[in-house]
Amino acid sequence: MKPSFFILTVLALLLLPTAIPHDYSEALRKSILFFEGQRSGRLPKQQRMTWRGDSALKDGKNLNTDLVGGYYDAGDNIKFHFPMAFTATMLAWSSIDFQSYMSQNDVGHNLIALKWATDYLLKTVSQLPNRIFVQVGEAQADHNCWERPEDMDTPRTAFALDAPGPASDLAGEIAAALAAASIAFKQSRPKYSEVLLDKAIKTFQYADSHRGCYTDNPNVHNAVCPFYCSVNGYKDELLWGAAWLRRATGNDYYLEYLVNNRQAFGQDFNYLEFGWDNKYGGVNVLIAKEIFEKGAIALTAYKDAAEEMMCAFFPETSGPHHMSYTPGGLLYKPGNSQLQNMAALSFLILTYADYLSKSSQQLNCGNHQFQPDSLRRIVKRQVDYILGDNPAKLSYMVGYGDQYPRQIHHRGASIPSIKVQRNAFGCLKGWDIFASPNPDPNILVGAVIGGPDVDDSFIGKRTNASDTEPTTYINAPLPSICSSIYLLFVLLPTVISHNYSDALKKSILFFEGQRSGYLPREQRMTWRRDSALNDGKNLNADLVGGYYDAGDNVKFHFPMAFSATMLAWSAVDFGSYMSPADLRENLVALRWGTDYLLKTVSQLRDRIFVHVGEVEKDHQCWQRPEDMSTPRTAYAVETQYPASDLAGEITAAFAAASIAFKRYDPSYAQRLLKNALKTFKYADSHRGSYTNNTWVKLAVCPFYCSINGYGDELLWGAAWLRRATGKASYSKYLVDNRHSLGADFNYYEFGWDNKVGGVNVLVAKEAFEKNVPEIAPYRDTAEQMMCAYFPETAGPHMTYTPGGLLYKPGSNILQNTVALSFLLLTYAGYLSKSSQQLHCGSVKIHPESLRHLAKRQVVDYILGDNPMKMSYMIGYGNHYPRKIHHRGASSPSIATHPKTIKCLEGWNIFASPKPDPNILVGAVVGGPNVDDKFVGGRNNASETEPTTYINAPFVGLLAYFNANKKN
Repeated sequence: MKPSFFILTVLALLLLPTAIPHDYSEALRKSILFFEGQRSGRLPKQQRMTWRGDSALKDGKNLNTDLVGGYYDAGDNIKFHFPMAFTATMLAWSSIDFQSYMSQNDVGHNLIALKWATDYLLKTVSQLPNRIFVQVGEAQADHNCWERPEDMDTPRTAFALDAPGPASDLAGEIAAALAAASIAFKQSRPKYSEVLLDKAIKTFQYADSHRGCYTDNPNVHNAVCPFYCSVNGYKDELLWGAAWLRRATGNDYYLEYLVNNRQAFGQDFNYLEFGWDNKYGGVNVLIAKEIFEKGAIALTAYKDAAEEMMCAFFPETSGPHHMSYTPGGLLYKPGNSQLQNMAALSFLILTYADYLSKSSQQLNCGNHQFQPDSLRRIVKRQVDYILGDNPAKLSYMVGYGDQYPRQIHHRGASIPSIKVQRNAFGCLKGWDIFASPNPDPNILVGAVIGGPDVDDSFIGKRTNASDTEPTTYINAPLPSICSSIYLLFVLLPTVISHNYSDALKKSILFFEGQRSGYLPREQRMTWRRDSALNDGKNLNADLVGGYYDAGDNVKFHFPMAFSATMLAWSAVDFGSYMSPADLRENLVALRWGTDYLLKTVSQLRDRIFVHVGEVEKDHQCWQRPEDMSTPRTAYAVETQYPASDLAGEITAAFAAASIAFKRYDPSYAQRLLKNALKTFKYADSHRGSYTNNTWVKLAVCPFYCSINGYGDELLWGAAWLRRATGKASYSKYLVDNRHSLGADFNYYEFGWDNKVGGVNVLVAKEAFEKNVPEIAPYRDTAEQMMCAYFPETAGPHMTYTPGGLLYKPGSNILQNTVALSFLLLTYAGYLSKSSQQLHCGSVKIHPESLRHLAKRQVVDYILGDNPMKMSYMIGYGNHYPRKIHHRGASSPSIATHPKTIKCLEGWNIFASPKPDPNILVGAVVGGPNVDDKFVGGRNNASETEPTTYINAPFVGLLAYFNANKKN
């Protein structure tokens, strides 16, 4: 048995993307049905879990009372009243705050499950103020047998406490359950509601009058412990009971009680917990509702504590406390049965988000503010994890999906039904079944079991109770899943499943919108025309072609080469996941880049071409590329001067592309490789950054200055040459120069200026495949980088927005996000192919966790599963930016407006409130800021400008997830 409970509060599922489309409505129905499998006593005619039969029909007899009914708490046959009462409270709270979003049928079944508990709880307090009943069954004797409940021959001893024996925790929880249930039944069963409330008041009076823990009584302690000892004390239950009575009655007596006893009862202590034993977190959230709705200033301290708890779920907030997550993303607390903690805490997150929404407020965490949706997204991740979006690819809800545990720690499920085999199974005979490798003959539909360990591992055997035992208090909040579903589809619409195939095709098509030069007959982005047909003329060179890097009309060769490298890497490592048509189009986009890059090194004996266009003058105009009237000055670096970073990146592009084209155009691949070797020789012979040359710096900076130096590009070029040629000389180069060229420095970065992260991951492939000790340090550094993505590991960590987007400080967030995610997915592939895991100190992380992170934080976020409900890919979905910082997209096409648009005339278009006349299909824009907000507009370049080097790695990510939709 385990402490705490689980809430499948689906609301969370509304907001976040799920890797596997889930039927939350089915999960909701099954989560309620589970309670019928836990029933004790005489079963009703309407019993749907038909393999169960009547059981424990003489409970209470030893104390001359009727204690027939109620629920078995878990996989044994004991009735523990403390967790049963908590189960009832949570079923009631689910009904109260979320039933307005449930179907009438689901509401009805949820109330039936609740009433089965409250009918029994009324029996437990039927002899107050003299006696309260604590438990039925002798736990040790029961645990020595493996029997279905219908056959029990173990003692059914009932235990009670007589006044003035203390039982504040037990009585406080029963008071909370009866008070909460009185609200739930107020409309449908008003008389019953009155009975419940009357008993709740009397039970609370007993709790408050006889203060102390119920397990302080020796006879009870021996019966209950170590299973449901009151470890956390009784004061939280007194506040909990008072809070529910305040909500049920509106009586100011309970408000004063809460104000006067908050500090004395330890409400400032341990408030980050919530479960059957610790109610502090729940008290704060419950009371916060009244503060939001009625401005009850006297209770503000409760809301402040609830706020601190909510902030702790976000790693980026300051403060002494943060919640922990498994490598696979599951919220956890130390101890057994992880899902009970996750469930209870998730319920509070969801509920608090609802209170924030209804009061039109946000969560304030120091310098960080979070919308309610950010909280809901946390919960949705947890829900999806339970239903199968986890490293084990296993549903932890029995009977949901195709892959779920078939041997759970549950007597009734594991033993043939009494309807099938009427002869009783004796106490000891059942242990043969316990040890059997056969699956359970009875499906305990809807049961959510204890779940995985802190490293997401799961041993699904009956013998492993902490992993496979279900409990009522895990399932109790599940009905709120229905509200989540309705919020998802009605109040908070979001994209749940994505068409990765469509996104992949569009991400490649984008490159046609960035083409410079003579456009081919096959051009599909038909609003574009030929442009910049005299590029290179000032240097008597042909520099026609290539790509405009972003929303202007300049050709920067450094980022263009990086874009080509990433298109090539996408083809090399992820081409097998592409359809023949998609791979062909990817190679076409790559070749448009490499054909041009060959021109940039065509005079390498004398010079390397750096850049075409005068940036400042280009930026003073808003012209479509077909009309350009700004100077098309070409810039070069003479070979006696350094350009190691530019030449190193061009080397990498050629070498990577030579691998990509080797099968399809071997002669072209040879040409690329030959030029890669020549270019690398120049890069290594004339060491230094290309922007160290004054004339280049003036032309290129501040846009593509080489801030990170040139050492990373030399290693990058050598790494790709090693992969393309297999020559030992490049392996030796990597070993000899690793430290001096900075592979140990700034290795958490990857992008057009910093290749260190990419170098380490790329070289790690060979370390995995060939186990070369000399290059193992690259793999070790790559491993450190990968560990940084997971907050639960020691050491430096990556940062995430409140909505879950991986980011690095600076403008244009998505360029960093996509590049880093590409490395994440690539490294996961290398781990899988070598049958290894990521080792982060004591934490071990499965490759699937890396893939989940890449998919959830990046791919789905970009495609629309984000707080703005916005697709950051132009032309994907129905809601994407319509005014982007892009000259060609914003200006009428030549076909519709043949007349030249002059330099200054274009600024009228720039300032126009009208949407872009041309859709730059597939373009991924810069994206939101660090708090997930997106202003949009052409004048906001950091958010709305696309670049080729955002899209290039995105191609590989989309290719993988399109082919592996269930990952």
